[in-house]
Amino acid sequence: MIKKILGALAILLAAVWIYVAYARKNLILPKEVVKARHAPADAKYLQWNGCELLYTDNGSGMPVVMIHGFGGSNYDFAVLDTLVRNAGYRVIRLDLPGFGLSDYPNTPEAKTDLLKTYNDYFNFIIDTLHLDSMYVMGNSMGGMMAWNLTVEHPDKVRKLVLFNSAGYDMKEVQKTAKVDVFRNDIVKVILKRGLPLFMTQRGIKGVFYSQELITPERVQRVNDLWNREGNLMHLVEMVSSDQVLDEAKIKTITCPTLIFWGKQDKVVEPKYAERFHQDIANSEMVMYDSCGHVPMMERPLDVRDRVLTFFSKN
Repeated sequence: MIKKILGALAILLAAVWIYVAYARKNLILPKEVVKARHAPADAKYLQWNGCELLYTDNGSGMPVVMIHGFGGSNYDFAVLDTLVRNAGYRVIRLDLPGFGLSDYPNTPEAKTDLLKTYNDYFNFIIDTLHLDSMYVMGNSMGGMMAWNLTVEHPDKVRKLVLFNSAGYDMKEVQKTAKVDVFRNDIVKVILKRGLPLFMTQRGIKGVFYSQELITPERVQRVNDLWNREGNLMHLVEMVSSDQVLDEAKIKTITCPTLIFWGKQDKVVEPKYAERFHQDIANSEMVMYDSCGHVPMMERPLDVRDRVLTFFSKN
């Protein structure tokens, strides 16, 4: 109990300090400014429910859809994209609605029913990009969306790849990942004016085991994308929502599944790798030592080799 009180007090004091230091600064960036700075050279756009959605779509062959995690963007899979595409696949990277350079619908229904909104989004993507048969991979929250997409479309998703996926005990995971701080009212007020660069850097440190990957360029890009108009408030809305996917559905997945996990993950604990492996009958598991929450960025070459071997199996 004392630890909880001290923890809450520390968050409160940090929030007050940040508010005092940055209250006069508006760090929120216009959408067009962020787009000019960080849109990939091969970016494509779709219009959906009054929103502009960014994606990339390159190569030919079996489509491989890559889905980033909470607070992430299409850049999280940029290296793996090239490695997989060069082996003869059509690779599609998404900026999910409300993340990266994609808008989130500004409607009452979308604000209150996030699960339906994201299901509608994926249905739109499947229809528009003609994804009648595909492989799907996702990291963290994107892993959760990937396995849910597999549950919703078992006739279309042929193989599933999960990287440190969310899905179990979501309230506990939010606390472990420290994203439950977005529920704090003082923090919400601060976030309306944007997130300072040093706070973004602190957040990223908890994602990587390999700290040398936290370059100034990566930190600046993530900070700009988080501070893009509308994005931070969408993070708050997601964390504040009580909607969760039914984890019992994981056991209904029948397609071949490859599970990657970093043993030093501080966001979604490694114990959940075994749960996925047990609940998905036709699954394989790869555990990396000296690796954090994003194996596709920390171990790209080995991930590529294992993914391509997995894809080649009948």
